Amino acid sequence: MLATQRTRRTREHTGPTPHSVAIRAKMPSAKLPEHLILERRRQEDLREEAIQITKYNKMFDLKNDWERITDRSIQKNTIQRRVKEIMDQGKLDLDERRQRLREKLAAEEQQYLEEMEAKQETIEARQDKMLKRAKVLKEKREKERLQIVEEKLDQQWREQCEELRGVLSRRHQDEVCIDRMNQLAIKSDLERRRQEEERMYAELWEKDRLAKAAREEMEAQQQIERNRAMVDTLRTQKASLEAKKQEEKRLIEEEAKLLSEERDLRQLEEQRASKQKRLLQKQHKASLEKSMKIKLQREAQERQEELALDMKILEQLLEESRNEAQEKVQKKAQKRDEEKKYRDYLRQQLEEEIRREKELDRLVEADVAAMWAKRVNQWKLEKEARNRLMLDVMATRRKQLQEKLTVLARDREELKRDREEVAKAIEEHHKMEEERITRTKMINKQYESDLLCQIEHEHSNKNAKKDEELREYEEGLKTEARYQERLKNVLSSASAHQKTHPMRRQPTQSPQFQVVGNQLK
Repeated sequence: MLATQRTRRTREHTGPTPHSVAIRAKMPSAKLPEHLILERRRQEDLREEAIQITKYNKMFDLKNDWERITDRSIQKNTIQRRVKEIMDQGKLDLDERRQRLREKLAAEEQQYLEEMEAKQETIEARQDKMLKRAKVLKEKREKERLQIVEEKLDQQWREQCEELRGVLSRRHQDEVCIDRMNQLAIKSDLERRRQEEERMYAELWEKDRLAKAAREEMEAQQQIERNRAMVDTLRTQKASLEAKKQEEKRLIEEEAKLLSEERDLRQLEEQRASKQKRLLQKQHKASLEKSMKIKLQREAQERQEELALDMKILEQLLEESRNEAQEKVQKKAQKRDEEKKYRDYLRQQLEEEIRREKELDRLVEADVAAMWAKRVNQWKLEKEARNRLMLDVMATRRKQLQEKLTVLARDREELKRDREEVAKAIEEHHKMEEERITRTKMINKQYESDLLCQIEHEHSNKNAKKDEELREYEEGLKTEARYQERLKNVLSSASAHQKTHPMRRQPTQSPQFQVVGNQLK
């Protein structure tokens, strides 16, 4: 509100009268007249100063850029020079290490060469070594020769000692007797064991034979029972199959009968529909004939009435014409008018009669149409009721036929399934019988193989025993021969006193002898 109430300061002032305005003079300016020139000069000076400052700044920017680039180049060159110095120093160190390694390698090679030269044998060392080895071999050979000479001398002495041979002969005879007794005992023991084994095998074979006979008898009895059961089963299955075949035949006949009934029912339905159609056509024809007959009768009646009216008019005209001629002449015009009026009246009456007849025909036709519509509607309702009844009967019969066909199909499926089950059972029975026969054959074959293996094992044992006895006998002969050759051994030797015959089962103590000079004690 204060802002709106403030008065605006202007140079205009209104006077006492309308359209009288006074303008207040301006105050004199405090600026000099040449202030514009001075202002422009000042601005030009400022512009020149700004241009100089800009040039100075650009120059300093260029100088700063040059210094920065120069410093960067100097720093980069310094770094490169330092890196190069470090790399050169590394190369120098590496060269120094390589030189030291070369010197060490050369020193080691020189040391190895000196060691190899120092380890090489001289001719004098090799000769000394060969002399020592020849001396050792000579001593060893001399020692072996002296041992062989001593053994030969001992052997010569043993061979020339008569008393030693007699003692060894008696001792050998004693050992042979003892070994013979041991051999006879072993032989009798082996014979007893063989007889026991043969008796055991005979008992086992007899038990196996009796068990096999009992098993074969039991299997034969079981086979007879199985065959009897299989025959009964097959007879039952055959009777069942025959009954099922009869049932299937009956079902087929019943199905054919049902199909025939369905066909007859369809034919009856078609005949009924055809008969109904002919009846409707006949009724429609009768109604049309009746309508035509009524129409013809009405038309004939109308013609007769018109003829009667015309005859009546003619008779009146003839009767009037026979009257007075004067009246004809006088009344001719009047009659003509009356005739004209009468004709008009007759025409009107005829038109009215025609209209009434048409109305009557229309009413009759409407009544007939209504009656026929009512009758047709009634017939239609009756026909629909009969059709519904017939459709219900047909649907019921068709449902019954379908149910019977379903039952027949189910019975057929059951018969087929039973037949498949019977065939499967027969096949399983045959398969089980074949497996049993195969298993029995395998068991018999295995038993036969076991018996043959036992017999072969027994024969091989007997042959092995015979071969062992023969080998032992030959070994005894060889041992006896070797023993005869070594009778000249020293009796005082522990090995000679403790040596036993290979056929001997228990070591025997032989008498100890001692050689004193040339005598035995």
